[in-house]
Amino acid sequence: MENNTYDILNKLDYLEFRQNLLILKEPCHKASIFFDLNINIYLEMKELSKEFCKKIANGEKLTLEDYEKSITDIWPPIKSYPSSYSLIAKCLLDKNSFNLIINNSF
Repeated sequence: MENNTYDILNKLDYLEFRQNLLILKEPCHKASIFFDLNINIYLEMKELSKEFCKKIANGEKLTLEDYEKSITDIWPPIKSYPSSYSLIAKCLLDKNSFNLIINNSF
């Protein structure tokens, strides 16, 4: 899925996403894991997150673990840093969906 032509909005979204990851990460969390996260991976995670939000809006009880499994399928290296899942979820899911998956996880 190598596509080198992206519209400007996708590029800006990708840059904002990476910036948010660096700002929101815990100080002890290595930022180097995100170095290999390219725009193709980001766009797949963004699409997955939209679908995840739709499922939640339709009443499906999804958890952070469900999100983790889906993200790992897209980008396997992330499983080396488990706390990254909630960080990615916070950046890509809408606030209501994020709160629901966190609440459903406990």
